[in-house]
Parts: sequence; structure tokens; C-alpha cells
Amino acid sequence: MAIFKDSAGKATQHVYGVISPDGKILSGEGFKCHKLRFGLYLIEFDQSFADVPATICTIYGNEWQTFNLSVAVVEVAPWHFVCTTSSPDRPEDCGFTFIAFGNI
Repeated sequence: MAIFKDSAGKATQHVYGVISPDGKILSGEGFKCHKLRFGLYLIEFDQSFADVPATICTIYGNEWQTFNLSVAVVEVAPWHFVCTTSSPDRPEDCGFTFIAFGNI
């Protein structure tokens, strides 16, 4: 997690991490991860944003295990976001990376 001042002098928070397929935090800080069910993860921010943050996720893992998988952010709020990892036809547990940033 990092907090910066933007060009207008407002505090901007950047929360980032790497999550394993079983929902464990491999790196990052400023959040908790809760695996809700197969392929569905809740990231809860330690410090809420002032409004909905910009949230970006990418699949993480070996190419031979992840070439056909995707990740989608399905819910986002100032205090958390939910993402799902899946193959073309069903949810799949998969590692992912994320960054969320916005004003605090």
C-alpha cells in the first residue's frame, strides 16, 4: 500500500497484491483476502477509499495452467472489491494480481 498526493494535493491510495489460487496473500499490504467459494475472491481494504477506486486484476500463474483463464471484477465499492477467476465455461481457482487506486 502506498499513499501519494496527486497534482491537486489530494491523498491518493494505491493498494496492490498477489493472491494464490487458495486465497492466500503472496505479496502486498493494506488489505485482506477472503476466498468466498470456488473462483470467487473478496479483497477488503484496510483503509476505505473516498469513493469507488479504479481496480485492475490480471491472472497470475504458469502459462500451461493459466493460458485459457480470465479474471473479472464483478463488484467494487470504497471498502472492497470482488473478482472471479474462470475458464471459458466455469469458475476456476487461479492466482491473480491486482491494484486498486483512488482518493482517500
